[in-house]
Amino acid sequence: MVRNRYSNFFNLLKVSSLKKSMYFEIQMTTKLKRLASLLLSLNVLRRFHRVSGSNYRVFPAYTRYRRYCRDFQTYARKNGRIRLQIKAIRILNINTPHSYYLLDTNRGLITHKEAIKFNVGGLLLAIIR
Repeated sequence: MVRNRYSNFFNLLKVSSLKKSMYFEIQMTTKLKRLASLLLSLNVLRRFHRVSGSNYRVFPAYTRYRRYCRDFQTYARKNGRIRLQIKAIRILNINTPHSYYLLDTNRGLITHKEAIKFNVGGLLLAIIR
């Protein structure tokens, strides 16, 4: 099982997607809010809102044609992290144009397309197909 600051969010999202749950609740920090807003822009999440205090209710996105949440694979590890340089990110962008790579960089959480625009590399967190 993956263990870092994003791991609980990724694991709950995967489990709720497999169970076809309408929502799950999680205690969010500012880093997790940034991750949730990034996943919202990529149509992995439908919405999220505060229930009470720092508890949030997160709704995965489902459509009529795609019954499950978008397929994603996590690479967020505490040991054996995968660091991508800008050259590797450009190659991945050419080879897999319909996927998104979530990176943790010195500019925060961004997709690989934003990393190419800012010319930075970073740690690979997840791949969204």
